[in-house]
Amino acid sequence: MSKHKPLFVVALVFALMVSKTHASYRVFQLRVRHYDQTAKKKIVRTLLTVLDPVQYESFNGGPNVMKVEMLDTWYCPGDTSRKRYCKKPKEPLERGPASLDHPKRTKLPRNLQPVIP
Repeated sequence: MSKHKPLFVVALVFALMVSKTHASYRVFQLRVRHYDQTAKKKIVRTLLTVLDPVQYESFNGGPNVMKVEMLDTWYCPGDTSRKRYCKKPKEPLERGPASLDHPKRTKLPRNLQPVIP
């Protein structure tokens, strides 16, 4: 076994880890009500996040400390790396199934993935 082979494997794994990734995401508009230890309402705020209400509540202390209500949600397509949350679309996107987008297309390009409702 060559003594350079382990170094190549480490370099390959590192290159895969630092490669750029681009993904679309869903934005949730949440109303969060925080409570103190006596169960009195302390703070009410509205925020944007990529966590759904259950995830947000679980990640930030649980149901004993807060109540989370979803006000709205929308999908942000395309390259969203290093950007703020996209604005809510004014009108819903009307689009047919991705398979009917183009009759001769066998695969969708990476930048034209189907819209997830």
